[in-house]
Amino acid sequence: MSKYIESTMVWRGIDITVRYSRNYFEKSEEIMGYRLAHLEVIAADKTPLPFTESGYRSHFTAAAEIEEYGTPMDFVKAWLIETAKSKAWKKHVEQRNILTLF
Repeated sequence: MSKYIESTMVWRGIDITVRYSRNYFEKSEEIMGYRLAHLEVIAADKTPLPFTESGYRSHFTAAAEIEEYGTPMDFVKAWLIETAKSKAWKKHVEQRNILTLF
């Protein structure tokens, strides 16, 4: 069983839990040539995020991809910032803000 580290953060008022395993399969380096990492991003109350409408995202990738950002939290922050630039997310925020006026 892979070991996870768990961290929390707040992004734009949304509580987010990040779970990270840097070596999901113990033998992944032998099989694939790199360590396969697993990242879970969980928003409180299933609040949508720019990269998931359900508030949950499971992401498998090479551990080196995460580590080039420093920490899993740094990776998630960069992912949020980048995907928040999308037209779809901007539209979602605009619609959410209009609904809060009424």
